[in-house]
Amino acid sequence: MGHVIGLDLSSSCLKGTIHANSSLKKLGHLQRLSLAFNMLDGFPLGNNISELSSLTHLNLSHSGFMEGEMQIPAVLSNLSKLVSLDLSWNFAEFQFGLTTFTSLLQDLTNLEVLLLNYVYAPFELPKNLSSSLSAAVGENFLTGTLPNFNWSFSGSILELDFSNTDIFGKLPDSIGNLHSLLHLNIWYCHLSGSIPESVGNLTAIRELRLPDNQFQGSIPEAFGNLTAIRELELSYNSFTGNIPSTIQKLNKLSLISLFSNNFEGSIPDIFANFSELDSIYFQSNNFTGPFPDSIATLTRFTELELQNNSLTGSLPSNISGLQELQQLDLSFNYFTGATPLWLFHLPSLLSLYVQDNQLTGKLPNELKSNYVEYFNIDLSYNKLQGEIPDWMFSTSMGRLDLSHNFLTGFEKQVWHSDSLQYLNLENNFLQGPLHQSFCDMMNLIFLILAQNNFSGSIPDCLGNSNSFISILDLRMNSFHGEIPRFFPTGLQYLGLYGNQLRGQVPRSLVNCTSLEALDLGNNKLNDTFPIWLEKLPNLQVLILKSNLFHGSIGDLESEFPFPELRIFDLSFNGFTGNLSSNFFKSFRGMIDVYEEYTGITRATNRTYRDYLYHVSLVIKGNEFDMKITSIMTSVDLSSNRFEGDIPNSIGNLSSLVLLNLSHNNFRGPIPAEIAKLHELEALDLSWNRLVGEIPGPLSSLTFLEVLNLSYNHLAGRIPIGKQFNTFPNDSYCGNPDLCGFPLSKECGNNNESLLEHDDDDDSFCMSGFTWEAVVIGYGCGMIFGLLIGGLMFLLEKPKWYMNFAEDIAQQIFAKKRTRQKKRRQRRGLRIN
Repeated sequence: MGHVIGLDLSSSCLKGTIHANSSLKKLGHLQRLSLAFNMLDGFPLGNNISELSSLTHLNLSHSGFMEGEMQIPAVLSNLSKLVSLDLSWNFAEFQFGLTTFTSLLQDLTNLEVLLLNYVYAPFELPKNLSSSLSAAVGENFLTGTLPNFNWSFSGSILELDFSNTDIFGKLPDSIGNLHSLLHLNIWYCHLSGSIPESVGNLTAIRELRLPDNQFQGSIPEAFGNLTAIRELELSYNSFTGNIPSTIQKLNKLSLISLFSNNFEGSIPDIFANFSELDSIYFQSNNFTGPFPDSIATLTRFTELELQNNSLTGSLPSNISGLQELQQLDLSFNYFTGATPLWLFHLPSLLSLYVQDNQLTGKLPNELKSNYVEYFNIDLSYNKLQGEIPDWMFSTSMGRLDLSHNFLTGFEKQVWHSDSLQYLNLENNFLQGPLHQSFCDMMNLIFLILAQNNFSGSIPDCLGNSNSFISILDLRMNSFHGEIPRFFPTGLQYLGLYGNQLRGQVPRSLVNCTSLEALDLGNNKLNDTFPIWLEKLPNLQVLILKSNLFHGSIGDLESEFPFPELRIFDLSFNGFTGNLSSNFFKSFRGMIDVYEEYTGITRATNRTYRDYLYHVSLVIKGNEFDMKITSIMTSVDLSSNRFEGDIPNSIGNLSSLVLLNLSHNNFRGPIPAEIAKLHELEALDLSWNRLVGEIPGPLSSLTFLEVLNLSYNHLAGRIPIGKQFNTFPNDSYCGNPDLCGFPLSKECGNNNESLLEHDDDDDSFCMSGFTWEAVVIGYGCGMIFGLLIGGLMFLLEKPKWYMNFAEDIAQQIFAKKRTRQKKRRQRRGLRIN
């Protein structure tokens, strides 16, 4: 056995510990040992590993070191003949110790390959490496700065990979000494500064990947020397300036990725000789100028992403290449002119994204016979006209978004698609009843037809039990009749706002246990409060505003009613009666809500991009449309006939941002518990019959931006301090017994003329219904600051369903201030 030189025990189902006295240590001539893909509990042989002094190759990868700490013996550095050491893909926390790890890299002078990827060991990179090292692979907790590459044999290194480690500092000038380097991968680290000109000395390099760092400055002109390079990735940094003209020398590139930087200027038209180029990723920069014509000549091209720039002009009218192109993304630019036909005639194209440009013209009625059928098309937010051609409902289409155009109809009224899952035709000029074809798309998940002029009744067939529809958005059309009796049980969003629907809320919605948002506002529904909705475990948005609902809400019956509700709008109805003292007690969705828990389901698959729920809300009676992207908590019960006391349980809603109880018949004092609503930014209790003093603790509401207590029967001194020092008279008019700042009526002076003060204080207050008097606070809180940061607006103005003056919104926008709150840290998530 003493002459065994190679032993491969990989994938041998070994378990447990290979002890120090194992017979393995007797194999003194052993040169190659592999114990990979087993389930070992400790480092084989422990310190006796040094007795295998002839070892040249040791492979312990995937050896099952899964839990706890794993001590790496210091004597490992005595294996002076070791050429290759693979400890990768072991998830225990390896305990090297700084001296042990330094020895491995400095004393093992013959070491050529060191694999430590996915080894969760905290250690520092020494300042010098073995002179023969040709590959070092990371992706672990490696820390420190990059070493000096000045030793005499540095040219032997072929590969360096420190990706996904904690390496920081600058890329050293000495990197240029690695003349034989073929692969340099240092992505997702903490490198900063500029790239040194010495990188131009890496003339043999094939792969240079430095994404997800903090590099700045421009790309060195010396990059033109890297004529052997195949892949160049510099994305997710802070590079600036123009792409240097010397890049045109890199005609062997197959991939170039510069996205998510601050590059500017025109994209150089240099790609005609890049015969191997397969992919360009230039999205999310500040590029300007026209579409580079030379790109259209590339014959092996498969992916082109230029979205989120400021490119202008018209697209080329003809092309000679791009026959292999599979994905084309030109969205969020400023391209103008007619939509070229070649966009629809590329034989291999699967995904076409050209949304948010200014393209005009009609969609082609037919395609060439040799095309590969599309999977995704997004032409939204353009100026397309005419009819939607039948081929867009082909058997392979998965996602079709033609929203926000000027389309007027369909080429045919009958089509059949088994694959279409996402259909968005929002905000066009489509009209007439919904025909049967909408029901025949049996795999449809998203159906978005809002803001058109569809009419007639909503087809019952949309609620077929075998339907997969999850998002049904029919807002702002002209549908009439009753709401269909049944809906798919997997429904998550139902938007029927702004139609002419009558009747009652269908009781079958109680079976839609996945329902998260229900917007039935601005119809003619005549019903009592659908208290049975309290049982829906995921309901977060309930909007019943501007209907003919009536009667009292009554006592909530469930143990935990509306457990996830965070937007609750019953405004402009005919509700009456008292609110139970515990009415708000169980609204857990408005208690201790933090930004890392959105609770709002959204599609993050690239196929659907990000679909976010729409809600229709109001400022000063004007309707706007808004997408919910993060936490927003609000209660609006305004313009009803509620009476009695405001429930003290309102103080439980510690994450409430907006509260509007105006235009009711609430009596009694303002609950002091409102002072517990530390996130509150807008409070409107106007036009009620509230009495007593304004609770002093309300002055502690740091973020309170908008306050309206006008037209009640409040008395006494107005609290002072913090936000209350910023609210002018308009907050308090119609309460003649109030005194103190900001009113001119002083407290405790019985001899002054009240008439004079009433004239002054009420000069901006109008009798009857008015929203012209709204108050702004100039402190930390800002209602629309949160909306800007947390909400995406579909129209040019924001909206919320508090009936506040539009001029106030404009003032708030003009501030451009960022609210700073102490919240839990939010885990980062990048979405395509």
